[in-house]
Amino acid sequence: MNFSQQLSALKEKQLFRERVVRTSKVDRYVSINGTELLNFNSNDYLGLSAHPAILMAAREAAVKMGHGSTGSPLMSGYTAIHQQLEYAMASFLGFDRVLLFSSGYLANLAVAQALLRRDDWLIEDKLNHASLIDASLLAKTQLKRYPHLNINKCEQILQLKGNKEAMIATDGVFSMDGDCPDLHQLSELAKKHGVLLWVDDAHGLAVSGDSGRGTLERQGLNSEHVSLLSGTFGKAFGGVGAFVAGSDELIEMLIQKGRTYRYNTSMPVPDAAANLKALDVVQSEPWRREKVLDLIDYFRQQIISNGLEGQMMDSDSAIQPLSMGNENEALKKAAYLLDRGIYVSAIRPPTVPANQSRLRFTLTAYLEKEDIDILIQCLIGNY
Repeated sequence: MNFSQQLSALKEKQLFRERVVRTSKVDRYVSINGTELLNFNSNDYLGLSAHPAILMAAREAAVKMGHGSTGSPLMSGYTAIHQQLEYAMASFLGFDRVLLFSSGYLANLAVAQALLRRDDWLIEDKLNHASLIDASLLAKTQLKRYPHLNINKCEQILQLKGNKEAMIATDGVFSMDGDCPDLHQLSELAKKHGVLLWVDDAHGLAVSGDSGRGTLERQGLNSEHVSLLSGTFGKAFGGVGAFVAGSDELIEMLIQKGRTYRYNTSMPVPDAAANLKALDVVQSEPWRREKVLDLIDYFRQQIISNGLEGQMMDSDSAIQPLSMGNENEALKKAAYLLDRGIYVSAIRPPTVPANQSRLRFTLTAYLEKEDIDILIQCLIGNY
């Protein structure tokens, strides 16, 4: 295996990734490689990662319980704080039970591995997050993918499954496009064909819905319409770790059969405490969510009034992608903005298909409307 050639090929194709070093907390401005930049590149949608009350909750839990959880959840790693977080999230989301995981990737791997067998079908939107795709591959189920948001093609696949067990899986908000599926239609399909519906709402939770319950709430759905809901604390909650919500029976199956639950060290105790406090802030400080929604509306208005709507993808979420086409153009535009003090990433294959590279702007409660004005002026070439 010639790794040098493989790395050189990535560089030639403009697909080589380089890490940057952040030397400040995430805020309106962030220090990247020693330079302070206006931050359009964070998933901390509500600005909770440095919230004083959340930091204090983590500190107090560390002093009382220690930093690490010291074991897997079925050994010594399940504490009263973890239990409180599970109960609170289940109540907030309106599901029977919630199960915690150390990361969203591990949560999604557990769902497929514990609930599906080798010949079962996992039917997925083609643009689902990599963790959902990998969940099927590692569980060795039959992965069936339908074109993005194409409900008719999803139903055509369901009509071919015969007596096989199946599950439909979709993102609630697609992480690179910012759009959402019609969960009403998917719910009806699942009910019609007797299959489970699984929604991963990593980018919708705490941002969408009147009370922050995510894409399900925004579309008027609940646990009667969606069998499983997975999500992360690493986005709008500003923390780390993840969860799966479902019925008593489904959650018990994950506990008993989920390998990434059974054999992985629990979420650190301070993080569980921070996530619990973040849930309280999500509910007690709705202005944060309202501000993000207001910024989304303002951003879309400015895009249209400045003639950029042809380049912007159709999204009414906090994720606002600017289509650039090839990888080189995306890198050039990101570098152009960096020179003008704006931090955003160029999204390239394999994260998105070839010739669909883009800049992915995220709108957070840290930002102000004048920041959007500056960005727009840069995009139209006035700076």
